[in-house]
Amino acid sequence: MKGNKLLILASLVMIVILMSANSQAESFWDAPFDSSKAAIVSVDSTTSLNDVLQLVAAANPALKAFEFRIKAAQSNLKQVGLRPNPELSTDFEEVGWNAPGFKESEFTILLSQEFDPFGQRGARKKVALSEIDVTILQIKQSSFDLYLEVKQRFYSLAHAQQQVILSQTALELANNIVKNITYRLDRGAVLKSELLLAELEQQKAQLSLDQAMQNVLALETRLVSMWSGTQTGATLSTSMEPDFNQLQQTVATLSDNIESSRDMIRLRNDADMLHAKKMLAAKEAKPTITVNGGFKRLQFDDSKSLLFGISMPIPLFNRNQGEQEKVEAEIRSLEYELEHSRNEALAHIKSQALWITQLIEKHAILNSLLLPTADNAYRTLQEAYKAGRVPYTQLLEAERSLIDISFEHNDMLLAIQEQIITLEQATGVVLRVDEEN
Repeated sequence: MKGNKLLILASLVMIVILMSANSQAESFWDAPFDSSKAAIVSVDSTTSLNDVLQLVAAANPALKAFEFRIKAAQSNLKQVGLRPNPELSTDFEEVGWNAPGFKESEFTILLSQEFDPFGQRGARKKVALSEIDVTILQIKQSSFDLYLEVKQRFYSLAHAQQQVILSQTALELANNIVKNITYRLDRGAVLKSELLLAELEQQKAQLSLDQAMQNVLALETRLVSMWSGTQTGATLSTSMEPDFNQLQQTVATLSDNIESSRDMIRLRNDADMLHAKKMLAAKEAKPTITVNGGFKRLQFDDSKSLLFGISMPIPLFNRNQGEQEKVEAEIRSLEYELEHSRNEALAHIKSQALWITQLIEKHAILNSLLLPTADNAYRTLQEAYKAGRVPYTQLLEAERSLIDISFEHNDMLLAIQEQIITLEQATGVVLRVDEEN
């Protein structure tokens, strides 16, 4: 007997664990903001995406506004659950000018209370609960959109900071070439035109660096505005390269998340709302009942009597049939919208998953083949140019190829991060594919 009890207890525990795991698996549109930890960013520090998310969670006013929107929706639920106040009425009858002192008058006091005994109040509460669900979904999605915006600004700034590093490298290459050509020109080994071309490339590299640094300042302003108005000058701590193996595994299963897409969840909430309104329309077609009671006093003989009464509309006609038909038609229309939205969500997620797969493959080619080849070609031609075996035009072409591929590689990493954001926006799921997260 004791063994059976233990078996039953173990089964219950397992059910609870499975239910908990399922609820976590179905948790969508939960933005990873954590205000329990305070991130401190100084000028000399490096800042990760998690640091930025903590700063936004602690100080962004939009997140604080979301709390009051929920309170407003909950207040509406409280409002529809309140009963109507009783009504007090007083009547004086048989009062005339020829009856001094109201000797022939009748005095009546009535207290009336309206009831809705056919579940109307419960139906109104269900509508209010549906409205709360819609509001909470809107708030969660707004919070998730804020997370996506923070992430977009973070990686845009990280990309811009890397652009500065690449621009500095390009300027160093241009400076080295100018020094080398100047040295050789002094010894009559090259023409003056080569120095002019090299100085032109040097000026272009300097302009690119200046522009990249201005871009960093602008993007940092946009990022820090998410939690404050003060620029920190902090360097972002990220390689911008996600865990590509994990990313590909995650992307392969994204089509399973079509039910969590923005439109699908919104339409299902709308369906719940319409079913609640349909129930309310059916309940409101039934009459309310008013119960009253009081007493009457006759001034003539000082007689008193108690009064009781019940009143209700005579339901000869269904005055809510138009509303019921309207809601029923909206429900049928929504069923077709759900089917269409499901197909569109599946197509959108699959197409975006294919696009990110192509970006990953292109990045692999850039990272493992084109970038090393361009770097090796530049260094080889640089040695050959110093030895006087190749003209400057070949070295210049190799330099441009190396710089262009380096910048393309940086752009590719930003494109991959932006595509991850697009997939998160489509599914409502945070794709944790960065080692720092």
